Amino acid sequence: MSRRTSSSLHARSLGGRRWRAPAVVAALAVGCTMAGSGVAVAGDRSHGAPDLFVAAWDLTATQALAAAGFNPVESHVMFAYVAIAEYDAAVAVHGHGDHFAVDADAPRGASAEAAVSTAAHRVLAHYLPAQMPTILDPAYHAALASIPDGSAEAAGVAVGERVAAALIELRRDDGFRATVPYTPPVPAPVGTWIPTATTAPLGTFLPGMRPFALRSADQFRPDGPPDLDSRRWARDYAEVKAFGSATSTVRTSDQTAAARFWGEPPFTQAHESFRLFLDQHDLDLADATRFQAMMSVTYADALIACFDAKYRYTFWRPVTAIPAGDTDGNRRTIADPSWAPLIPTPNHPEYPSAHSCITPASGIVISRFLGTAHIDFTIPSVTGAAARHFATRQDLRLEVGNARIWGGVHFRSAVDDGTAIGERTAKYVLRHHFDR
Repeated sequence: MSRRTSSSLHARSLGGRRWRAPAVVAALAVGCTMAGSGVAVAGDRSHGAPDLFVAAWDLTATQALAAAGFNPVESHVMFAYVAIAEYDAAVAVHGHGDHFAVDADAPRGASAEAAVSTAAHRVLAHYLPAQMPTILDPAYHAALASIPDGSAEAAGVAVGERVAAALIELRRDDGFRATVPYTPPVPAPVGTWIPTATTAPLGTFLPGMRPFALRSADQFRPDGPPDLDSRRWARDYAEVKAFGSATSTVRTSDQTAAARFWGEPPFTQAHESFRLFLDQHDLDLADATRFQAMMSVTYADALIACFDAKYRYTFWRPVTAIPAGDTDGNRRTIADPSWAPLIPTPNHPEYPSAHSCITPASGIVISRFLGTAHIDFTIPSVTGAAARHFATRQDLRLEVGNARIWGGVHFRSAVDDGTAIGERTAKYVLRHHFDR
């Protein structure tokens, strides 16, 4: 890609080692030492110097989203804004790759670190203004303090501001976090999802949200869950009834551990693994922003597609279906009024599985990014359990799908069709964006 030196801006529509920094300030303090030593200096376009800024802003965003009370679904989608802004700011300065949404030019020598930090800060501040005094502004000041003062820093800040402003304008009125109530029909037909929590259902805004890369939310909508009088439904029912029960006698100890592991807070767990990936592979700023954008856009659009199907079909969860097995018109399903799942049931419809929509998709992203089917991907626990390692994306896909059944929160059809949504979304995103 040719190097660009003008200051014009054009925007288009948006169609193992553990991460060692305990806090963003610590990470940026290390970055300050590196910058002062001449490693990864402002305006340096070479690859190889490990980046600290992208991982630090990932941690900052995670902390800010938690403080703002965003649920995991909202957090995954929100992070796409951050990752796109960082990536487009880095592309503007480094010139490596094509922009995703905002085509910004940068003067020669502009600091990529300042551009990325400013873009991330401005986007987060727009969506999370209440977190500016305690989390976002201190992180931003620490970031700029680690970059030598001067024209390179000022130019980078200007690039980041323009990218963030253009992206925010592009995504105006895109439906993110719109108020969309869900009211179950009364009386509810057999097989209809009935919320079991007292809080509002999650992700009701997603079917109406404008995707980042997909043409529409229903682009990969599946045909729906099996008919209740079918043999497939009976097989799905029997499997989760046996393996997903809190008192199961057929589930192994490793299956139980996997189910509990995949029941951890999904956004925090995923981003812990992403920061670990950046650290393990010593990615420079250009590659780190590219990886984060590839992953975050895929996650966001896979969730939009997933929840489009969830609220289209509003299928019941095992926690409701198994005690009511004698009402589904299928003589092969035997009710168990005392049945309960191993792990808590998420507060959104069962079909398709959201974990299956996003996690197998991440395997495709990693495989494409590394250029190999051997992803060698480690996901740390955020609750103190053992980390889990996956040699291939097939290993990852198999475990996360099975774990949702072993946990008693999903049926096999939801896992299979969710996986198809996620993998089709990932392939679409990567076919149309992020090529070198």
